[in-house]
Amino acid sequence: MNLESNSSGGGGAATFQGCDPQKPAEPILSLRGVRVKRWRNQILDLPQEESVDIFLGDTVGLIGENGAGKTTLINCIVGKMAYQGSIERNFSIQDFGVQFQSNDYDPPVKVKELVEAVCQKSASNPELKAGLKEFELEKLLAKKVKKLSGGERKRLTLFLAVFKKPKLLILDEPTSALDYQKRRKILHTLKVAMDKKTVLISTHYYDDIEDWANKILILDKGRKVFFGTTGELEERYPLCSLIRIPMEARGKVDFKSLKVIELDDEVNLGVVMQSEKEEDDFLSLCKEAKIPAHREEKLYGIYVLALNEFREKGKEKR
Repeated sequence: MNLESNSSGGGGAATFQGCDPQKPAEPILSLRGVRVKRWRNQILDLPQEESVDIFLGDTVGLIGENGAGKTTLINCIVGKMAYQGSIERNFSIQDFGVQFQSNDYDPPVKVKELVEAVCQKSASNPELKAGLKEFELEKLLAKKVKKLSGGERKRLTLFLAVFKKPKLLILDEPTSALDYQKRRKILHTLKVAMDKKTVLISTHYYDDIEDWANKILILDKGRKVFFGTTGELEERYPLCSLIRIPMEARGKVDFKSLKVIELDDEVNLGVVMQSEKEEDDFLSLCKEAKIPAHREEKLYGIYVLALNEFREKGKEKR
């Protein structure tokens, strides 16, 4: 089945039509020129001249700061928001699962009743029981959904999204509101459940996707900064590591020819290291000068480099 929507103006409604299984492999999801305007602000503006193509088996990490357009893009894909442009969805509604950052549902029912209604199975079903245990929900069955904590509700939503083994799963901040141990366990469960299937995952936790995603989509204020494989991303923005130091360290340590970027938190600098020796030497200087220094995750460092270059090019055009 092909769930396809091409919109200009107030579109966004999704429709189904047949798909020929004998055709060559085509993207399970393709985005081109998707734009959303709210009042006078363009909050999403993907380029018309090149598409964002996601194929069966891809895990795509969607990253960007708050307000970058990640949730807006997800809402367009699932038909919750009007947009201009083209979104081609080559999957059936039965093959699709989604977990939103916040849940609108707040039914006056117990967890057991909701699970049985959505999964169409009795809570005593062995497969359902195993899944509930995997998401640590088996002890919550008698609890009212509206009484669940943020973390419990997140685990319930994720379970309902993956139970029917969708071919495409869209996750919007799936591990927020979870402690570190539950984050690691839930991620492992998701990876196993979605093996060889397709995932689009939006997150602020770069370690959630660093060893999972094979493609990365970076957004900044609704614009595409980068889309491609993780290998292409590392090739375009090479670095060994990014060292975070406080802004006031400027002048207290010799940066020499190192690339220094002001981070978006406005209180720290990011210093780009191109080799382990360069990193060791710089960390030794920081230690001698009693400057706190923190080695960031590599994917975050690459993201900072990509964002900095994108914004610098934007300034040159103005």
